Amino acid sequence: MLTQRILMVDDEQRILDAFRRSLHGRYELDTANSGADGLAKVHGTAYPYAVVVSDMRMPGMNGAEFLAGVRERSPDTVQIILSGQADLGDTIAAVNDGNLFRFLTKPCEPAELARALDAALAQHRLIMSERELLERTLDGAVKVLTELMAAAHPVAAARTETVRTLIDACVSGLRPKDTWELRLAAMLGQVGMMAVPPEVIARATDTTDVDAEALAMFRGHPQLSRELIGRIPRLERVAAWVASQPVTLAEAQVPTPRATEESGGAAKQIYETVTAFVVAVESGLAPGAAVVELARNPRYPAEMLDAAVRAYSANEVRRPRQVKGKELVVGMLMNQDVVTKTGMTLVRAGEVLTESHAIRLRHFAEGVGVVEPISVLA
Repeated sequence: MLTQRILMVDDEQRILDAFRRSLHGRYELDTANSGADGLAKVHGTAYPYAVVVSDMRMPGMNGAEFLAGVRERSPDTVQIILSGQADLGDTIAAVNDGNLFRFLTKPCEPAELARALDAALAQHRLIMSERELLERTLDGAVKVLTELMAAAHPVAAARTETVRTLIDACVSGLRPKDTWELRLAAMLGQVGMMAVPPEVIARATDTTDVDAEALAMFRGHPQLSRELIGRIPRLERVAAWVASQPVTLAEAQVPTPRATEESGGAAKQIYETVTAFVVAVESGLAPGAAVVELARNPRYPAEMLDAAVRAYSANEVRRPRQVKGKELVVGMLMNQDVVTKTGMTLVRAGEVLTESHAIRLRHFAEGVGVVEPISVLA
């Protein structure tokens, strides 16, 4: 949602009152009496402010420190600083360090302030229109790619859908800083699996008889995803997140530091937590047991694990199951080849069972027999 709201911060209430009187009816204004109060309003709003105007000299937290906090939380908000002559040196440093839009000297005439606010709002509209264009372009490309993935590699598409569903649930509950990058990571994170044949994935993820050669090939898919995503401008962080996802439960259990704000903060933590949870469940753990196991690792915040398991239980996601031949039904996604006891392959890993498939497989299961149990996603 494009907002036109403006936040004005000054420790002198009389100045804020004067701003309100002079600008009344022209802008949607909000005010704060300190940097701390201003940051609380920035953090508490559902929609970021378009413009923030701050006094430079304030007790406790000066204007430069306050605007640095705003920039971290809301990087698209346009910033203006007000300063007296005595603060000129500090203000110039803040302008150079903080990429501020305008520097106005106090006292500032209402007409001059209004011109600066109009220019700042126009700048914000430009920033948001460019972001919207970029997001729509990338979203369209990603949609085409995921549709191709669904047709060419159902196993990769099924995992993508599971990760996306869980991340959507976590985002709505936890509100990370940049949901756009997180959404792209969810949609593109498994693209490297398209280079791994479904039967190799089945052998690599068979918890009863792991094939070392297949596992080595399967382990390479996050790096391949990173190489592919990294070629897209502005998705360097997404590529790095994808490369960090675990492939096996053992990898998910390795303690590593939590993501920093620079590397993605809460958004990256959600991606790492969800992909680790999916790997744990695919390894054969029940959802509750997966949470208990992963909670031992400080890399995964407890609240994110709780959000993931709630979403997994509440949403219709494909879940790994071991079934007998007579239990195969339409719509199941084969996680391994279905082979008769005489060695004939009936259905390949990655295929979705049609009605004719299911009837044929049940017939063979009751006749010559098939190798059981059969791993499916259902």
